[in-house]
Amino acid sequence: MSEYRASKPSNPADDWKLWLVVNPGTWLMPILMTVLVVALVVHAFVYSNDSYNPLTYEVSAEAVAE
Repeated sequence: MSEYRASKPSNPADDWKLWLVVNPGTWLMPILMTVLVVALVVHAFVYSNDSYNPLTYEVSAEAVAE
């Protein structure tokens, strides 16, 4: 067996190496579009479910009296 162990990166000094793999010129817009789609799906779920939707939430008479 090999006794070689990779050294741990000394972040933030090695943070620049990430951008050698993830080129923002290529991947920034797809990542942002994915984040937008996830946000729209979460909002669609929240607003379509009456128990989570603040626009259709009915306050009980006891809460109004207080």
